[in-house]
Amino acid sequence: MSRATRRIVAAHLATLGMSPAEIAGELGVSRDTVRRDLADAPPSATPVELEPAPPVAAGLLLPDGASLRQDLNLLTAAYRAARPEDAARFAIHQAATNVRRAWQARAAARHAAGGDRASGAL
Repeated sequence: MSRATRRIVAAHLATLGMSPAEIAGELGVSRDTVRRDLADAPPSATPVELEPAPPVAAGLLLPDGASLRQDLNLLTAAYRAARPEDAARFAIHQAATNVRRAWQARAAARHAAGGDRASGAL
């Protein structure tokens, strides 16, 4: 990483509330280097107002692992999806649809069995 880039990154991390020691650990340099970089950092630009991120479905942050990555790659290829997220979304939808059908069939069977018992047909 160039010195100029390191100064910009150090300044950004400092605005996020990181201490010079934490920044040094993150960038792999000494605390003195970070202090000098912060002292020589270019003035920060006017803060840009970011658009809010789209909502994220609860519970979909998964730790990345080799097996999960292989499965996502397989689904992405099988569904000809543009991104692994699209393939995962489709696979989740398909699984949920199958579960709904099974539950509906089970509920219909219970209803039919309950109706038969009530009429004395059993």
